[in-house]
Amino acid sequence: MDLIPWLPIVLLAAGLLIGVLVEPRRFGQGIALTLLAGIVASLLLVRVGDTLNAAGGNEATGYLLLGIFLLMVLGVALLGLFLVVNAFTMWRREGLGPAPRISGLAGLATAVYVVAAVATVVLDLQDLVPLLLLVGLPAAYVAFLFVSFLSYSLLYVWFSNRFGRPVDAVIVLGSGLAGGERVTPLLAGRLRKGRQVFERSARSGRQPVLIVSGGRGGDEHLSEAAAMSRWLTDDGFRGPLALEDRSTDTAENLEFSAELIGEERRAGRVAVATSDYHAFRAAIIMRKAGIRGYTVGCRTARYYWPSATLREFIAILLEHSRFNLVVVGLLCLPLAFYIVNVVTSAFS
Repeated sequence: MDLIPWLPIVLLAAGLLIGVLVEPRRFGQGIALTLLAGIVASLLLVRVGDTLNAAGGNEATGYLLLGIFLLMVLGVALLGLFLVVNAFTMWRREGLGPAPRISGLAGLATAVYVVAAVATVVLDLQDLVPLLLLVGLPAAYVAFLFVSFLSYSLLYVWFSNRFGRPVDAVIVLGSGLAGGERVTPLLAGRLRKGRQVFERSARSGRQPVLIVSGGRGGDEHLSEAAAMSRWLTDDGFRGPLALEDRSTDTAENLEFSAELIGEERRAGRVAVATSDYHAFRAAIIMRKAGIRGYTVGCRTARYYWPSATLREFIAILLEHSRFNLVVVGLLCLPLAFYIVNVVTSAFS
C-alpha cells in the first residue's frame, strides 16, 4: 500500500490531537476534524473505486458515485424539509421568535435549491447550471462551517459530560423564567446537570461552590438566580450556593460569576452547566474570559434542539463576522460577475 497519500492525514490528525489536548474550546478544532474526515472519506472512496474497477470495470465505479450523489441530494432535501417542519413545530409551541424563523428560512432555502437542481437535471435546463454552481459556492462554505460546528460540538459535549474531571466551582447558566418567576423544564435540566457535577466533585474530596447565574429580565418578577436558588433549595440541595443576579447574557454570566468564585477556586478548574446546544459556544466564551475548565450540557427537547443549534451557529459566525463576510463576499464575486454578464448580454 502506498503510504504517501496518508501522510497529510497523519499530520492533520496529530495536529488536531495536540490542539485538543492544549485547548479543546476552539472552533478551529472542529474545522480540522471535518477536514480530516473529508480527506479520509475521499481516500477510502478512491480505494473502493480502484477495487470495483479491477472487479467489474468503470461502470461499477460510476454506479457507486451516482449512488453516493443521489444519497447526498436526498439527505439535503430531507434536511430542508425537516427544518421547515421543525419551524412550524417551534412556532406552535414557542411562538414565532427568532429560532423558528431561522430554521424555517434555512430549510426553505435548502429545499428550493435542491428542487431547482433536480429540475435542472430532469428538464435539461443547461442555462441554470452555472447559476446553481455559483450560488453553491458561498452555500458550501457556510455548510462546511456548520458541519464543523455540529460535529465537534456534539463530540465536545459528549466527552465533557462523560469524562469531565472534578472541579472547584460549578456555574449554572440561567434562561428565561415561566410566568416571570418559575423555573422552566429547560432551566431545571441545567440545574440538575450542575448539581450532578457538583456532587461528583464533592465526592472526589474537593469543596466546590455552586453558582447560579442570571439577572432579572424586563418581564420577570425576580432574578433568574433567585428562582434557580429557590428551586435547588426545594429540591434538597444544601451545599455552598452563591447567586449572581446581574448578568444579561452568557459573557456577563461568566464574567460576574468569576468574581464570586474567588481567586483560590478560580485558579483551579470550573465547570459551566448549560443546555447541550449551547455548551460549545459557552465553552468558547469561557475560554475568552480566561476561565479554566469545561462546559457540560443537559439534554434539550427534540423539537427545540434544531432551531436552537442553528441559532448558536449563527452567533458563532457573527463573532467572526469580518472574516466570514470577507470569505462569503469573495465567493459571491463569480456569481455577481455572472449576473452582470447575463444582464449585459440581455440588453446588448
